[in-house]
Amino acid sequence: MTRHDHHPTSAPTQEREQQDDEELVMFLEPDQLVIDKSHPVPRARLTPRANAALWALRVFVLIVSAMVIYTFFAQLGS
Repeated sequence: MTRHDHHPTSAPTQEREQQDDEELVMFLEPDQLVIDKSHPVPRARLTPRANAALWALRVFVLIVSAMVIYTFFAQLGS
């Protein structure tokens, strides 16, 4: 079990772990740093409500984008 596989800890412990990680990064060669940073982050588990909110936001952005594009071209013609 690695240090990152355990359950959430208190804030001071997490801050110390972050400082330890930053100190270790200083000693890595550039190619080692690239390899260390290239590990994918697992997908976040969202509640159905949060998932629905994100989909609603996507639809909203598409609608507003269409309105902006339409207004831009409508103003070019006048």
